[in-house]
Amino acid sequence: MNPRILERALAPIRRRLAGMISRAVVQSLNSEGGLQLASLSMLAGEQKADIEHFEPYGFTAKAHAGAEAAVAFVGGDRSHGIVISVADRRFRFVGLEDGEAALYDDQGQVVHIKRNGLELHGNNVLISTAGVLRLDGDKVEIHGRTYLQTDVAGLGDRRTHEGGSVWQDDTYTTGATVNSTEHGIDPPALPTEHPEG
Repeated sequence: MNPRILERALAPIRRRLAGMISRAVVQSLNSEGGLQLASLSMLAGEQKADIEHFEPYGFTAKAHAGAEAAVAFVGGDRSHGIVISVADRRFRFVGLEDGEAALYDDQGQVVHIKRNGLELHGNNVLISTAGVLRLDGDKVEIHGRTYLQTDVAGLGDRRTHEGGSVWQDDTYTTGATVNSTEHGIDPPALPTEHPEG
């Protein structure tokens, strides 16, 4: 076969293969639907809108404009793209050791799965459940730099550090009157409703 004819025949296939994977910059993400839709700026000024972003099951994130994306075009068809990954080097959590993992955001909040345990750093942390919340450990430490407060249905107490060696202890009720009964209990026999026992 004539090499020029073969070259002409293979040229469309070569172009499709070359265009199957591309880098892009995220312009915006719409996270309201079943899959996020990305608007992207690609090489040579090519713009793409409403490109589906495939995320791992159980995880979702909405990156800022300016993040980078890897886009695959099914069969090399530039009209059928999917975002397979979004990364943002501006905010990536660094310094992981081999085998570690982290979940992070642009504010420096991190869930860090370390070699020797798990660390959670956040501006504010809320743990909420309709079931049983249980802290269980060989040694349990709860530290409050300013105050420590507990509350059971509006009956509570608060210990506040006021500086130096001065603390203030307060108790409060938000109900009408307190009607409580004290029972002596054997601590090892404290009941639990947690599914782990």
